[in-house]
Amino acid sequence: MEPREALDGLISERGETYASISRLLGRNSAYIQQFIKRGSPARLDQSDIALLALHFDVPVEMLGGKEGPTVGQRSIIKVPLLNGTGNDSRSQWRLVDAAWLGRLCDQPASVAILPIVGEAMEPTLCNGDEVMISRVRFQESVREGLYAIRGSSEIFVRRIAIDPTKNRLTVLTDHPAYPSWQGIQRKGVDIVGRVIWIGARVA
Repeated sequence: MEPREALDGLISERGETYASISRLLGRNSAYIQQFIKRGSPARLDQSDIALLALHFDVPVEMLGGKEGPTVGQRSIIKVPLLNGTGNDSRSQWRLVDAAWLGRLCDQPASVAILPIVGEAMEPTLCNGDEVMISRVRFQESVREGLYAIRGSSEIFVRRIAIDPTKNRLTVLTDHPAYPSWQGIQRKGVDIVGRVIWIGARVA
């Protein structure tokens, strides 16, 4: 079965939509529809295929995927670097040891790297730091911790606290000069992923 046909069938079978799968990949809402119906792009990136295979629990080969690169006897994963608007910057990657990444996250295909811009999360995160995030499915439940959140024009990291009695979230900054938001419904927060690793320069 051709990968487009296979993906279209999986989306229909699982009750998904083209838009929901596009969001899963961090793409614009029409991306998967254009891929399936118009043949644009001609093929999906390997990182997209890996994430889709993980999401649908199918072999990557079913969606046109192949094994990742290796260095010596070690398997290497290409982790995409998110740009300022939160989309994958497909010309920029980090090559990461698969075994090390597997110890951080049980879903390596869901991982992306996000640069930190600004001072809102100081002293926890500083401008120029990088975090690894494990992408969260649309409306997936979350626990307290650091998360990447999609705003109107960018993705940023904030701390999330949960009020279980009211089923509400509080979105917090760590720097007192920046505002926090309290009492927000889960569906009102577009959570991209949970922070699983922080990379910072040592002064």
